[in-house]
Amino acid sequence: MHEIVDREEELAINRRLFIGQVSAVAVTTIASAATPAVSAAALNDQPTITHKVFFDVRISRSDGTFYVRDNVGSTTDPIDEPFYGQLVFGLYGKEAPNHVQQFLNYVDVPYDIESPLPSYSRSRFTTLDISSGLLLGGSIPGLEVSTLTGGNVLKYGGRVFPAKLWLEKNEMEQIPHNRKGLLTHRNLDLSPTFGITTIGSSQSLDSSHTVFGCVIDDTAGFLDKVLDVPVLTDTGMVSRTETGVEESLGGSIASSLFTAQRKVFRDAAQTFGDSRLDKVYDGKLLRRVDVSKVGVL
Repeated sequence: MHEIVDREEELAINRRLFIGQVSAVAVTTIASAATPAVSAAALNDQPTITHKVFFDVRISRSDGTFYVRDNVGSTTDPIDEPFYGQLVFGLYGKEAPNHVQQFLNYVDVPYDIESPLPSYSRSRFTTLDISSGLLLGGSIPGLEVSTLTGGNVLKYGGRVFPAKLWLEKNEMEQIPHNRKGLLTHRNLDLSPTFGITTIGSSQSLDSSHTVFGCVIDDTAGFLDKVLDVPVLTDTGMVSRTETGVEESLGGSIASSLFTAQRKVFRDAAQTFGDSRLDKVYDGKLLRRVDVSKVGVL
């Protein structure tokens, strides 16, 4: 963890980034609606991977359980059995060094049963944003953003840790959200929550998120499997994305624009400590999607 960011400087950064996101979201949303899939040549021109980490992941049954059933028979629905897999991430330490270091702070964590530190090994994937195809993970139960003596802090297990924005010190070229499997973090977010793109182009995220890595191995097909998990829609109805997120995305440009703008204001509310919408929200995964183990390769 690093020193607490000066409160006045941090608030100034928050204001500039927030205003920039609100003004840019309309342009990026409309532009992404007409952007073709990334070319093969562009895929070959990717940043250098400096670190590799693994996440062991699992998806529960519809009742939220993972246990092994002894009486598996003809009445058992094979589709409703737990899923187990592993994701391997490659991190872009040259292009986004601060993001990579912040991410590793929650991966390479010493084990302490009496006084545990926040770790991705006890985290969850919570949301599939239908408007952008972004799968949100890194939600660590018990970890919350708060303020103390005028600065932002993270509270966990009765202890307080310094917190800072995951911003790069030097102006660097933005890596576009132009393919599936990119690892990204919201610019205004002090928490360790991260996102993984699940569609070919999510360029509406370019103004609000920073790419700092990618999925380099998903042998068991976790990203495809999670698209079949039912989610809450903005109408409160349950929707299963059996046709794939890409086919369910889109709609009118006006609808996409409204969804994107609403997300900006919702994210801002979360940043400033408004947690009233934490339990019911668009895109909430209606299965437990957990991380059981993480490590550096």
